[in-house]
Amino acid sequence: MKISFSIDVHSTLDVITNSSSELFVISDDTTIEAVREMLQFMVDQWNEMAAKGVFGQWHVKNNRVSLSGSSKEPEPLYTFEDIFGDIFIYKKNIQEADAKHIEEWDNEHKNSSYFHTCGWGYEKPENVGKIIIESKTDNSIPSEIMDWIESAFSAKRWHLG
Repeated sequence: MKISFSIDVHSTLDVITNSSSELFVISDDTTIEAVREMLQFMVDQWNEMAAKGVFGQWHVKNNRVSLSGSSKEPEPLYTFEDIFGDIFIYKKNIQEADAKHIEEWDNEHKNSSYFHTCGWGYEKPENVGKIIIESKTDNSIPSEIMDWIESAFSAKRWHLG
């Protein structure tokens, strides 16, 4: 016996997500140690404010995760390691390798109808010697911390898709 179904489609829906990684380029004289210290301070302050509900109840970890209704102290929502990936000085050899990769990719795809440029835009010689802050993964840096990074370090944010 063969069973078939016919479904009348009256509309379609496309799902768009906002998953993204972020990268920051610091253009001032800050040291990596100072960057790490300030980022840790930002994480600590963000967690403290989130625990008080400043960013909405979604960010209070116990309210979101615990169904027990207990009145224990809210746990930190994030650790430094949850939020940030590598923090490093962008060196000339890395920039040159990035540029070579971009050129090779572009040459391989120059006749393609697909988007034609590889790279994110930060892979420039003028960024050599500057400190790079990478996000750990997609959406790992809360937006408030992104704003703090930009203002505290006069950093440029690169949205990596």
